[in-house]
Amino acid sequence: MVSRSWLRFFGLLLSLLILGVFTGAVGCKSTSTATSPPPTSTSGVSFTKDIQPIFNANCVVCHQGATSSGGLSLEPDSAFKNLVNARSAESTLNLVTPGAPDKSYLLNKLLGTQSQVGGSGAQMPYNASPLPQAQINLIQQWISQGAPDN
Repeated sequence: MVSRSWLRFFGLLLSLLILGVFTGAVGCKSTSTATSPPPTSTSGVSFTKDIQPIFNANCVVCHQGATSSGGLSLEPDSAFKNLVNARSAESTLNLVTPGAPDKSYLLNKLLGTQSQVGGSGAQMPYNASPLPQAQINLIQQWISQGAPDN
């Protein structure tokens, strides 16, 4: 019988290969330059359909499992609860403050403005090009609409 952790690993590996971000390079560099499609729902941005795919393609390679970078797992089964109303380890801000993108450390890390809000560390994604502005805008829109778990 195949263990659950093996299935999770295989699923993650398959997702990375399909998304074209598996580079085999040392570090956490992602070569994904794809832009996000427009929100899939008429009611706004969906965490599951719009935001999590951005994390899967650009962040999960480093932010996964018990030993994830910064202690932050962005895997599909834990990303939402690890972000929304969760305190940042580098700043006094929450990672995501629903309805307040200007008070959400996640956006500062993506924009490279973390030091301006008392944070530290590198711009994310680490050792890679910044996310396309369209993806950052989508994350900002999701936070602005209350960061729903949808």
